[in-house]
Amino acid sequence: MMTRSLSLYLDLLRLLAALAVYLFHVSYFAKVRIPVIGNLGSEAVIVFFVLSGFLVTAAGMRQPDLERFAQARLSRLWSVCLPALLLTLMIDLAGQYISLSSYHPMQPYSLFKWIASMAINALFLNQIWNLNIYPGTNGPFWSLSYEFWYYMIFAACFYYRGLKRVIAVILAALIAGPLILAAFPIWLLGTFIYFALRRGDGSGKRIGWILWLSSFVAAYAYWQFELNSVLREVFPELAASAQWGVNFWPASYLIGLMIAVNIYGFALMRETFLPMLEKFSGVIRVGAGLSFGLYLFHYPLMYFFKASLHASGVTGGHQFIIAMYALPFLVSMVLAFYAEKHKDMTTRALERAWALLRGRFRKVTIKNPDPFSDILPVSEKTNT
Repeated sequence: MMTRSLSLYLDLLRLLAALAVYLFHVSYFAKVRIPVIGNLGSEAVIVFFVLSGFLVTAAGMRQPDLERFAQARLSRLWSVCLPALLLTLMIDLAGQYISLSSYHPMQPYSLFKWIASMAINALFLNQIWNLNIYPGTNGPFWSLSYEFWYYMIFAACFYYRGLKRVIAVILAALIAGPLILAAFPIWLLGTFIYFALRRGDGSGKRIGWILWLSSFVAAYAYWQFELNSVLREVFPELAASAQWGVNFWPASYLIGLMIAVNIYGFALMRETFLPMLEKFSGVIRVGAGLSFGLYLFHYPLMYFFKASLHASGVTGGHQFIIAMYALPFLVSMVLAFYAEKHKDMTTRALERAWALLRGRFRKVTIKNPDPFSDILPVSEKTNT
């Protein structure tokens, strides 16, 4: 099911989405926006959600017990999340010392606020219910809280059965709150893609081409007719109460559906584009591997370089624009490289912590040897 062509395509989408978020954010600092792609910040996050739903569902098949699933998810998040929190603390303090006016309206945190915001974000509680807690200037952390609770709901549904499943899912949903749950169907689109591909319905390359090309036509029509603005006029109360783009479900669900159709159609085409993707496989793999770090490191770095440039007397012009576009990107990629390089350290630390907890508490490993036993039809079970 996960062909090399599809794997490379998903990595390409992940890289392009991270670049779109970066270009969307840097335009606010440089005051110059790249046409089209520079406006796709919210849409890029929706791409992340659909990809996450697909890849986490696939990971669940490779990790048949809750313990290994939890370790893998926390290791993935904390390996970049914790360095990003530390970076934010250090360069926010340095940048505000260099040029406090560059951080307006952001004001320096008190010691208590730093400790509270760092802890809450490290535990992914920063967006539950009506909370909206930033770690300093690092706004992109909001989506990690969404992702984490989608992992929890998925794990509760995936590894439990019967009444335990119902209780676990309800408990996770109650902690997450309505704002996070409002965007959950977008994440579930990735899960639906996985199930659809795993089942197989006999669809061939022709259907794949039709779906894949149709998703681009739909995306162009959405942009050309400014449907986001139209939907905001039709649903003004929903638009006003939406904390993030993904919470405005009339638009975000439609965008998520286009992305899901695009991925599903490409998967049906199997290895059609493999020769083309193989030519750039090295760049795609490396870029996708660093995309998570780019996403979490870039925003505080943009503030820091803005402050540094202002303190040096560079407040505008081509020099300022080029520096703002280039410097945060380059530093983010370097930091992302080292964060990914030391990911195994986070994994080992989690394994040691887990071992210590086992020594104090009775070990309970919740296994799910046939995760889809009550979801897939009998004919599909025999092929697993």
